[in-house]
Amino acid sequence: MAQPFASLPAQASVQRAAIAERVPFGPTDSMRFVADGGPGLPEFYEERAARGDGPPLHTHPWPSWELVLDGRIRFVVDGDAHVLEAGDSIYIPPGAPHTYMVESDTAHSVGIGMSEGRFSSLQHRAAPLMATEGGPPMDALMALTAEHDVAILGPPLAAAMAEGSES
Repeated sequence: MAQPFASLPAQASVQRAAIAERVPFGPTDSMRFVADGGPGLPEFYEERAARGDGPPLHTHPWPSWELVLDGRIRFVVDGDAHVLEAGDSIYIPPGAPHTYMVESDTAHSVGIGMSEGRFSSLQHRAAPLMATEGGPPMDALMALTAEHDVAILGPPLAAAMAEGSES
């Protein structure tokens, strides 16, 4: 009989926030991976972001869950807008087109994904691209996301709203 938790550590593990590596995803957005995931293992991450931060509209083949700890974040999943505040959570199904944008001055959230480590790898490898002055080189970013089974479908929500294409 297979052991459902055989690949999890057998010992308790503590990660101190004060010494944890933060992965920048732009000038005011960063993530800290508590668990990087892997085959059969979730990744668990914390994100801190500022007003207007959020990723491009995209899809990926794994599910994820987001819990807002502080602030206000607008999520758009499958074309439906959902405004979440502290204590609210959202499930994003595999393959669902989605994006989000921080609407408060700052936001703090945690997430869990089942990408088998692809999401953590993508964030770590994209960090240098995101730090590029003038924004990331889109050809490099598109190639990197494709390597991790993420398809970018459109601009970040802030840009889409500025263009009037999203409410």
